[in-house]
Amino acid sequence: MRGHLILVPTPIGNLGDLTERAKEALASADLVACEDTRRTGGLLKHLGIEKPLLRFDDHAGEEAYQRVALELAGGRTLAYCSDAGMPGINDPGFELGRAARAAGAEVTVLPGASAVTLAVVASGLPCHAFSFLGYLPSRSEPRRTFLKALAGREETSVVFETPHRIKETLAELSDLLPDREIALGRELTKLHESWYRGVPGEVATQLGSEGRGEMVLVIAGAAAKRVVAEADETFDGALPEWALVYLDAAREGGMTLREAIKPLAKHLGANASDLYKLAAER
Repeated sequence: MRGHLILVPTPIGNLGDLTERAKEALASADLVACEDTRRTGGLLKHLGIEKPLLRFDDHAGEEAYQRVALELAGGRTLAYCSDAGMPGINDPGFELGRAARAAGAEVTVLPGASAVTLAVVASGLPCHAFSFLGYLPSRSEPRRTFLKALAGREETSVVFETPHRIKETLAELSDLLPDREIALGRELTKLHESWYRGVPGEVATQLGSEGRGEMVLVIAGAAAKRVVAEADETFDGALPEWALVYLDAAREGGMTLREAIKPLAKHLGANASDLYKLAAER
């Protein structure tokens, strides 16, 4: 018999985001593997589901892998939950999926909550192309090196940061990328979800003393901001030559006209709809 592993996305905050398919998978599984048995156990209790739990975190040893292999070899169905969100994204679900496939088991991935995709769309920054880069380095020097490398990236970047380091990270961004547009999401999908948008210094001011909660940082790509930042003009009813160059470059880079117009309108202090009409006519 062929075993079956189901990667089950769990809510990143709001329990109402758990899908019906996820509930069915957890209810039908023979065993639920998870990063934290207390957290997943609480979720199962909320759902009225009783299942044996297997801790499978970043420190999973040979015994945990052997247990998974044995269960799958016996034709059993395993569900895997990370602490929150989509399994395999910055968690051991990646290794578990590889192990299951290597053992010849069927692997099913269910759609569901993901802090990464939610953040990049909610940020208001261009999301036609983006990279998720995991957690920022914990130490200052490697983190500054990492942030410097973002200066040349054309696409939007999404990173996780811890509450106790976010102010230091924003200060470093203010130093390294002072004019780069960013968005900081805190406590996504929860009661006190908050967003802070602007250049790093503005976001740091908006955040103030509020340093609690899960943080997702979205950093705009280099292309659009680099061209716009070079200009020092105001809108007089006509698009200046540099703005036309910027729009052409942005469109060639994959942005829609509406996406390209937004930072331009902000820079010129002009109405985005008016600029869109001018650009569309051109």
